[in-house]
Amino acid sequence: MNDSHHVKRISIRHLRAFVAVADHRSLTRASETLFVTQSALSLTIQHLETDLGLSMFDRSTRRLDLTDAGYEFLPTARRLLQDFDASISEMRALGKRERGRVGVAAVPSVMALLLSEASAEFIDKFPGIDLYLREDNSEGVQQRILSGDVDFGICSPWEPDSQLSVEPLFEDTYGVVTAPDHPFARQTKEIAWDQLEHHRIVGFSADLGMQHQLSQTPGLSGQVREPRYRVSNTSTIATLLTRGEGVSVMSALAAQRAPLDSLTFRPLKGPTLSRTVGLLTRSGRSLSPASAAMVAELRKALPALDRFLGVRVLKKTRDAK
Repeated sequence: MNDSHHVKRISIRHLRAFVAVADHRSLTRASETLFVTQSALSLTIQHLETDLGLSMFDRSTRRLDLTDAGYEFLPTARRLLQDFDASISEMRALGKRERGRVGVAAVPSVMALLLSEASAEFIDKFPGIDLYLREDNSEGVQQRILSGDVDFGICSPWEPDSQLSVEPLFEDTYGVVTAPDHPFARQTKEIAWDQLEHHRIVGFSADLGMQHQLSQTPGLSGQVREPRYRVSNTSTIATLLTRGEGVSVMSALAAQRAPLDSLTFRPLKGPTLSRTVGLLTRSGRSLSPASAAMVAELRKALPALDRFLGVRVLKKTRDAK
């Protein structure tokens, strides 16, 4: 009887059958609640008893009574079923996007002009999901994805990393930002890079993605690649430019973020320089249903970026909307 060919592995089905029979003390009533035949239920109980090597019920013509072993096993069987059912319910809720957590990191311009809109839609549609948004520079975005702090990020990649997958979303062209009364602001055409030669450049600190890209782009002037004046926040740049203390080179989307949107942006040419902003995820790791839903809202919001001069949403991204 204990030969391995005859032993049946105990499953949730066996536990559910045992608890039902214990509750009803009747195969007939228990089989009705489980929607199985009485003979199938009886066989399931027999398999359970055979595998345990114990009789769980004393059988009489009228009813089934629990043995001492049955009484001892019943609380454990109930707890296992409750834990199993609760876990299945939790997983189904995740699958239906009724609960969960989404963490997203993005550079400031993307956070303000893309993620804010996508997040508002997401919150309306999925009120049961926790949302964590983290603003950081490009390097910080990558590190937060790799450390597991967030599920995905949106930025221009700081450096190539085999642990990260990048899906390009849009191109963001560089230009010059000036006060509204600056001579560049009166020009309707693109500004040539060499026209910046005699102007004071107010740049970003080296840890920011835009300045990192500019410093590594050959052919640009030394004051653009390594500006004497470096600022880490847009409010200070806006103040300096408004007071006529120079001009700044930045991407088109960054120039649309308050308070820089009160200034004037003109694209630069000769050469035209842009950064590609993409969706970054861990290589080989799929997104949770909640994160996938957030990405879907992000894709819906993307086409609106085309309204900004110098920003071009990539065709593949449009087609995926």
